[in-house]
Amino acid sequence: MSTAAAVLLIASGVFADASVAAVHFGLAAKLAPGNDEEPADSSPPDTLEGEPADAEPMDAPDREPDEEPLDATPAPAAKEPAAVVPPPQTRAAKAPPSEAAIARDSTLPPRAPRRKGRWNRPGSKQRFAAEVKLGPYLPDVDAHHSGGGLGPYATIFGRTDSQGRATKQPRLGVMPAFHFEWQFAYLAGPLGLGVQVAFFRDKAQAIFANPTPNEGTRSTADEVTFFMAPVSLLLVYRFELLADFYRVPIVPYAKGGISYAFWRAKDGAGKTAVNQAGKKGHGGVLGWQVNPGVALRMDFIEPGSAKKLDQLTGINHTYLFGELQLSRLRNFGVGNSISLGDTTFLAGLAIEF
Repeated sequence: MSTAAAVLLIASGVFADASVAAVHFGLAAKLAPGNDEEPADSSPPDTLEGEPADAEPMDAPDREPDEEPLDATPAPAAKEPAAVVPPPQTRAAKAPPSEAAIARDSTLPPRAPRRKGRWNRPGSKQRFAAEVKLGPYLPDVDAHHSGGGLGPYATIFGRTDSQGRATKQPRLGVMPAFHFEWQFAYLAGPLGLGVQVAFFRDKAQAIFANPTPNEGTRSTADEVTFFMAPVSLLLVYRFELLADFYRVPIVPYAKGGISYAFWRAKDGAGKTAVNQAGKKGHGGVLGWQVNPGVALRMDFIEPGSAKKLDQLTGINHTYLFGELQLSRLRNFGVGNSISLGDTTFLAGLAIEF
């Protein structure tokens, strides 16, 4: 094939493509929506060359029943259905944390479980009580003195005049006491067994054996002392039913039992005193003691703090209390013994744990 022939073939292909593009462009313009212009020539289309004028038009090509004609206006596109949003799922209520989870995550020790039993008192287990108290005391040494004037104890430790002579009864001393109690049963209140230890000390200037008128009757350099320590074993009952279940902060109680008092007297030299018969001034005396009283439970002031104190330390309750102490320490009246009892009043603080 010559070069000229090749050029002609290429040119004829280009023109053919251009004519096809033009036909497509005209058809697209006719099918475009909104094109309402009428064609310039509304006469029927010219007959093909060589075809008779009265010949019937060519049948349109067959098409599927649902196929739209080419010159039909396209139907608007159907709107896509809106996306269905599922309703929010309701979550089941979260179960409360267990006691074990709370105890694991808490910085405080786990809450003490409620006691099982007939009474089911709130708080941790309660088994003990302790008291610190004090009050005035004067041993009744001269209770059975039958002679005139002051008794032997008041003669030494009594109040004196300017010459050192005793003229009045001794002043009351202060006796501190400590009580510890084991509570072994609960009968509308704890029933327990307690031990109380108390201390008493009295002192005075020593009396001259042979006083002179100018020196007076007492030595300013020497002192005589009297010391006693009663130890008591007591049965204790505290009525705590109203305080435990009805928040009444008043707790009446009672104690009673036996007591034994150790005692000792020292002379001006600091040694155990000896009387004219040669008997040393020390020993012990047995007797009995009762202590009725009333306590005020302090938990009502700060209930939340009281519960936290129970959780942290095991202290169930704290009290302010006052009690009457009646003691008779004279070996139950057997023999000729010293008498060291007294009737007095004590007050202090108490805890139960």
